[in-house]
Amino acid sequence: MMRVQVRGKVPGGGGEGLPDVLVDLEAEVTTPRELIRLAVTEQVRLLRDDAARCRRALDRQYLSAADVREQAPTGVVRMPAAVPGTPDVAAEVARAERAFEQNVFVVFAGGRQLRQLDEETLLPPGVPVVFLRLTPLAGG
Repeated sequence: MMRVQVRGKVPGGGGEGLPDVLVDLEAEVTTPRELIRLAVTEQVRLLRDDAARCRRALDRQYLSAADVREQAPTGVVRMPAAVPGTPDVAAEVARAERAFEQNVFVVFAGGRQLRQLDEETLLPPGVPVVFLRLTPLAGG
């Protein structure tokens, strides 16, 4: 078993992002799908005592382009205003997988971008993984 650090980064996100987490891999060869499943599960576990913070952090990292397009005509894009409950881990993993496929965020491992959910990659011990939220530039 190998332990890997996964960091979530949101440009300009301040301190309200998802926490860095340590996940246990069965082997050195893994996929973005497996990294996403393990990281989101651990992020929800760490934040479950503060459902509102957990919801804000998950939305900040995985809010989709479709969500942004839907809200853009109003002149402002906001995070969902629903009263947060305990996040459903399976639903959050599925949402994060969709966000990855839609290029809402990218995954870097060992300085290399992983492009497909089921792309296998070798992670040597000590190599961090970064989930980087992509932010559209002003003006397109």
